[in-house]
Amino acid sequence: MRLLVVDDERQLANSLKDYFEAEGIEVETAHNGAEGKTRLENKAFDIVVSDLRMPGMDGLQLLSWLHGEGQAIPMIMISAHGEIEDAVQAMKLGAYDYMVKPFDPDELLLRIRKAVEARRLKLSLEAGLGARREGYGLLGESGKMLELGRLIAKAAPSTATILVTGESGTGKEVVARKVHALSGREGPFVPINMGAFPDQLLESELFGYEKGAFTGADTRKLGIFESAQGGTLFLDEVAEMPLHLQVKLLRVLQERKVQRLGSLKGTPIDVRIVAATNKDLELEVREGRFREDLYYRLNVIRLRVPPLRERRSDIPLLAGSFLARFSADLGRKILGMSEEAMQLLLGYEFPGNVRELENVIERACILAEGEVLESIDFEFIHISGEKPQAAISLEGFASKMTLQEMEKRAIMAALGRNAFHREKTAQELGITRRTLLNKIKEYELGGSEVEREDMHG
Repeated sequence: MRLLVVDDERQLANSLKDYFEAEGIEVETAHNGAEGKTRLENKAFDIVVSDLRMPGMDGLQLLSWLHGEGQAIPMIMISAHGEIEDAVQAMKLGAYDYMVKPFDPDELLLRIRKAVEARRLKLSLEAGLGARREGYGLLGESGKMLELGRLIAKAAPSTATILVTGESGTGKEVVARKVHALSGREGPFVPINMGAFPDQLLESELFGYEKGAFTGADTRKLGIFESAQGGTLFLDEVAEMPLHLQVKLLRVLQERKVQRLGSLKGTPIDVRIVAATNKDLELEVREGRFREDLYYRLNVIRLRVPPLRERRSDIPLLAGSFLARFSADLGRKILGMSEEAMQLLLGYEFPGNVRELENVIERACILAEGEVLESIDFEFIHISGEKPQAAISLEGFASKMTLQEMEKRAIMAALGRNAFHREKTAQELGITRRTLLNKIKEYELGGSEVEREDMHG
């Protein structure tokens, strides 16, 4: 967990830093709102604890900026004044919690953990209630995934070429699709795997050809570059591209024109290029298998997708997402996973990364005998005996908690944070108002507050 403490009382901020670091939490401090804003602009945090009243940019202004940036980072406000108006205003602006100085640091630590856990449940709920299949690999609340998401959000609106690196199965195409989704480009997302075509066929697929360009070319064919006009072209496994085609790709990137086979003129294109590889391109350049000039053209912005072993804390979230999808797709009544089964997954290295985890959950859902996945349903996993690089705490999760129980808790918490306003609650959860109403009815979450909100629409 990564925590940011913002307080103009340096002694208090430093004392909290020492206390929380002793609890195994990574902590940074800022001594005013502006400094806290700078920290948040440059690094991903899981939660913020901020003083409410500070000179210059105060805690409420920092909270407003944070939510204005679309960052769903929970913030706990602290104040020495203890005025009810302060608490009300902070909660209205979206603060997760509010505490009055002096406070018990143990109590603050408890609330911090609850806030981070609530966010985890919210992400699990969003995944279970309708994340698209291609978005599953990007699920995560680990520091590395939050940082990756931040970089994607920054890079996507530009026209810069992006190089996505990472091991097989980490979700490089998912990253490319996310870049396209956030780019604002109205054209299509067009993927092509460079290693899936013979050299001659790859050239015609990429650049197209004119009628009569070669034997069998009976009509003109537009290439993939032209098919992606106004959109994003995803060049997967770009290191597999033969050298003579690397020259042509370099020319396209330089001139922003594509020349079909058999044509003497180039056609202007407006295409965003996102390339991906699981190889070390620097090594490929040194050994003469990849052009250095093309490497620099592609490597304008690099996005590294971490392997699953480097973000083990995301395994429960991903596993829950896959479980929800496969139980629905297979028509199986799989309600959840035991703590022993989860610990088994947390201890496995997953050399195949997210793709392997997805396959593991699918197989378990198909073969499971009961309604809860147990460790025996994953007996085909061979644990190396090594301990995970980072300890994952399941404290706060009831043993064999079902997906429905997780979903119910998340909905109740969101209703409370939004003063039982259903439209706002639905927006926070990323679902439609009708879906929320159905869930409220299903879980019998009615009551005076809910009914009162119904009267006011």
